Amino acid sequence: MIKFVINRYSGNGRGEAVWQQVERALRDKGVVYGCTFTERQGHARELAMELAGDANTSAVVAVGGDGTVHEVAGGLAGTAVPLGCIPAGSGNDYARSLSIPQSWESALERVLASKSRPIDTGVINGKIFVISSGIGFDGDVAKITNGSWYKRWLNRIGAGSLSYVVTVLRLLVTYRPCDVRLEVDGIMTSYKNVWLLAVANMPYYGGGMKICPDARDDDGTLHMCLVENIGRLHFLRFFPRVFKGTHVEHPAVHMLSGSKIRIVGTAPMTIHADGEFGGETPADVVVLRERLYVL
Repeated sequence: MIKFVINRYSGNGRGEAVWQQVERALRDKGVVYGCTFTERQGHARELAMELAGDANTSAVVAVGGDGTVHEVAGGLAGTAVPLGCIPAGSGNDYARSLSIPQSWESALERVLASKSRPIDTGVINGKIFVISSGIGFDGDVAKITNGSWYKRWLNRIGAGSLSYVVTVLRLLVTYRPCDVRLEVDGIMTSYKNVWLLAVANMPYYGGGMKICPDARDDDGTLHMCLVENIGRLHFLRFFPRVFKGTHVEHPAVHMLSGSKIRIVGTAPMTIHADGEFGGETPADVVVLRERLYVL
C-alpha cells in the first residue's frame, strides 16, 4: 500500500489543496492508500520512520515542498521503502532535479508507476540531505527566507521561489565573507573572503538556481560551488547567471567535487540542509552511496 505524508501548510496552504485533488483521483482510480498529516516540524521524519517499519507500506509519498521531502527522506534513508513526491511547495528543487512533473496529475502517475531506483544522500554534521547543503551566505538566505513574511505572501500568488531572490538582495548589504580552510578527500586548500560554499547532490537549489550543473544523485560524489573574493556590486551583477548555471565560468567561482569534505571558517558560517537550518561551521560532509530509494 502507498502511504502519503501530507504537509497541509506547504506553499502557504497549497499542500492541502493539492492533496484534496490527489485524494479524489486516487478514489476515482480505485487505489488503496493510506494518508497522514504532519503536525509540527520534524513530524514528517517520524511518520516516515514509522511507516517504513510497516510491512504493508510499499512507498511513502511526500505531498509538500522540499522541507517535507527532506524530512521524509531522512526517515526512509537506509530502508528499502522508496520515496515518492507530489510537489506542493514554493521551491520544489527536489522535483525539478529528478524531473518530477510540477503538476500533481503527472506526478501522481509517476508515483503509481512504482518504478524505483537508489540514489546517494549527503550528510553534514550528522544531518542527512538529499538535494544540497549551503554554508555561509546561502545558509543565511535559507534561514531568513523560511522565517520571512514575504515568502508567505509570494506563495499566495504562486511566486514563492522569488522569496529567495528577495532575501539575497536584502542580505547582500550586510553579509560579511570570511576566510575558509577546505579539506576535500584529504587535500587541504585555503580561500579568502568566501561568500558561500554549496555542497550539492542534485543540481538545483533555492527555487530553481542551477548551483552545481554537473551534480548527479547517483555518482558517489558531492559537487561544490565556492564563491570567493568578489565585491558586493559585482556579486549582484553576476548572481542572475546562477539560474542558467553559467556562473561557473566566473573567475570568483570554484567548482569542486569529493566524497569527504571538512569546512572551517575564520568565523561561524550558517549551514542549511535542503533549505532547513543545520547549525554552523565547522562542518564535516560525506556522501552515502545508494542510501535512499526514490520513485
